[in-house]
Amino acid sequence: MRSTKWGIGVRLSGFVDDEARERFFSLYDQAMAAWPRHTRHEVATSFGPTAVHRAHGGTGPPLVLLHGGNATSASWAPIMPMLTAYGTVLAVDTLGDAGASVQKRPVTDARERAQWLDEVLAELDCDRAHLIGLSYGGWMALNQAVHRPRRVASVTALEPARALVPVRAAFVLRALVVLLTGSRAAAGRYLAWCRAGRVPPPPMRDLLVSALLDHRQRAVTAPQALTDDQLRAITVPTLVVLGGRSPVHDVRRAAERARRLLPGHRTEIVPDAGHGLPADAPEAVGRLIRSFLAELSPAADRHGTPPPPR
Repeated sequence: MRSTKWGIGVRLSGFVDDEARERFFSLYDQAMAAWPRHTRHEVATSFGPTAVHRAHGGTGPPLVLLHGGNATSASWAPIMPMLTAYGTVLAVDTLGDAGASVQKRPVTDARERAQWLDEVLAELDCDRAHLIGLSYGGWMALNQAVHRPRRVASVTALEPARALVPVRAAFVLRALVVLLTGSRAAAGRYLAWCRAGRVPPPPMRDLLVSALLDHRQRAVTAPQALTDDQLRAITVPTLVVLGGRSPVHDVRRAAERARRLLPGHRTEIVPDAGHGLPADAPEAVGRLIRSFLAELSPAADRHGTPPPPR
C-alpha cells in the first residue's frame, strides 16, 4: 500500500488519519513505559500546544531533551537513568513532528524554530537550561545557541543533522523510498542502515516506523547548515558527539569543522555507534554527557550523579 504521508493540500503537520493516530499513540505509550516515573503536560506557544515529559531528578539545572526527526521523546529511555541523576529532565515533543504536540502555525525558518523553543522554555520557567539534542534536535540546540541563547546554559549536540556538514545523498534517497512506497519493511531496513545495523526491539522499533509512515511533516523548517560565523559566535559551553559509524554524514569532516570553529568546546566520536547515539551506545554517551555537565557544575555532579557504569 502506498503511503499517504504527503497528503495533497495539507498545510500543517498531523497524522494521516484517526487509525494512524491511534496506532502511533498506542506504541508511544508502550515505549514511554521504559522511562522512569514521569508526567506529561502541555505548554502554550504561539505555534501550538507543546507536550513536555517531566522526570524529576538531581539538583542540577534542568536538562531539556530535543529528540531527532521521527524519533520521539521515547528515544531517550536508554540514557534516562544517567540524566535524571543529574537533574530534572524535560523532554520536548518537537512541534511539527510525530508526538503529542499539535501544530497550529507553520515554523518556516531557523529563527522561528528558535522562537518556538524559547517560548517553551519560558513557559517551563527555565531561566537557564542544558539543551541536549539528537540529530534534528542537535541542530535545534545549536540553532538556539545562535538565535536565542539567553536561556541556554550549555548545548550537547548528538549527531547534529546538517549543522556541521551536509547529509549524504544516500540518506535522503533511502528516506524518500520509505515515504513514497509506505513500506514498513523498507522503513525497518532504513532504520537499521542509519543505526549501523542496530535497531531497537519492539515497541520502540514499531514506534519509529509509525512515526515515519503515519505522520505528515508540514510547515516545518528543515535543519540548515550553520555558517562559520554562526558557529564561532556560539559562546555557551558546547559538546558535540558523533557516531563513528554514522552513515548520515562524513563524520571526520564534521568533527574537524566542530573542532576548528568551536575552539574551547568539546568534540567526541563514539567509534562503534551509528546515528542513533542514545540507543547505539547508551553507556558511552551517558558518560560523555555526565563528564561534560560535571565540568560545568562540579558541585551538582558530586552530590547528584552516581559514578558511571563500569
